Amino acid sequence: MTEQPTDAPGRLIYLNGRLVPAEEARISIADHGLLYGLGFFETFRTSGGKPHLWDQHRRRLLEACATARIEVPRGFLAHDELKLREIVRAQLTEHGVPDGVFRYTLTAGAPATGGGKASYTEPSEWLALRPLPPSAPAEGVSLRVLQLRRDRGEWTPRPKSLNFANALLGGQELRRRCTASHDEGLFLAQDGGWVVESPWQNVAWVAGGRCCFPDPALGAVAGTCLQWLRECGVALQPCRASLEEFCRAEAVVLLNSVRGVTPVRALWDANDEAQIGSWESSGHPLVVSLGREWSAGLQETASIRFKPSAGV
Repeated sequence: MTEQPTDAPGRLIYLNGRLVPAEEARISIADHGLLYGLGFFETFRTSGGKPHLWDQHRRRLLEACATARIEVPRGFLAHDELKLREIVRAQLTEHGVPDGVFRYTLTAGAPATGGGKASYTEPSEWLALRPLPPSAPAEGVSLRVLQLRRDRGEWTPRPKSLNFANALLGGQELRRRCTASHDEGLFLAQDGGWVVESPWQNVAWVAGGRCCFPDPALGAVAGTCLQWLRECGVALQPCRASLEEFCRAEAVVLLNSVRGVTPVRALWDANDEAQIGSWESSGHPLVVSLGREWSAGLQETASIRFKPSAGV
C-alpha cells in the first residue's frame, strides 16, 4: 500500500528546534494534539534532497492551523523554507540516503490562558524521515472497495488532521483482506455510497472527456496533488459518483505527493469475490501526460539551488 504510516521514524527527528534521537522525543501530556487529536501533518517527499511541492503543503497546513486557532510561531519550519531545507538535508545525511519521505507534524499544545485571537499559542513541531516507497507497477494497481465507510472529517475542505483513525482503520481492513502489496482500498461515503478516496491517496477519474474528483463535501482530504493538477492547467470537475458510474470511467488514477500519479487497472468488490471494474489507465493520454509532468516536476525540484546558513 502506498503511504502506510510508520511507527518507526529514522534515528533522528527534528523536535522544537533540535535534532534528537527518536527514542528521546517527547511532547507534553497536556498537549491537545495528544489528548484530542488537535493538530495537523504534511507528508512530502524530496527530490535531489529538496522538499517537493512544499508550497502546497505549507499552504494547507497554515490554513488548517488558522481555522483551529493555532498560532504558528515565526521560527517554525512552516514559515522558514530555508531552515526546512537545511533540516531535511541534515536528516538525509544522517541516515545516508539521497531522498526520502518526511512527515511534518504540528500539535496544538496546551490551550492558551487569557484572551486573544489564538486558542493555542505554544504548539509543538516535529519532522521525521522514512524511506521512499517502492514504485507502483507500471500497468497500475488494484482498488478494493472497503467495508468501512469514510467519515466527513472536521470541516470542508478536509485538512490533513491528526484525527486519522478512520483512514488508519481502513488501511488495517485492507491488510487483513489482501496480500498484494500495491493494492489500495476505496472508501465510499457514509451516506449515498459515493466514491470518496483511498486511506492514503485521493482518487480521480476521466469521464466524458472531463477529469473528475469526489465532491469535497463527501470527506476526502484536500489533496496537495489535486492542487498540483490545477496548477498544471487540468480542469477538475467535482462529482458524486456511484460505483456503477465510477466503473464506466475511461481511466482512474490515485494521487498523492509521494508517488504522484498512479494508474488504476482494476476494482474489486467489498467481499473480494468479483472484479467489478477494469481500466487501461496507464495508457490513457491524460494519464501518460500527467506522469510526464510529475517526472519533470521532480527534476525541476532537484535542480533548485540554495545557500545554506550557518545554523545547521
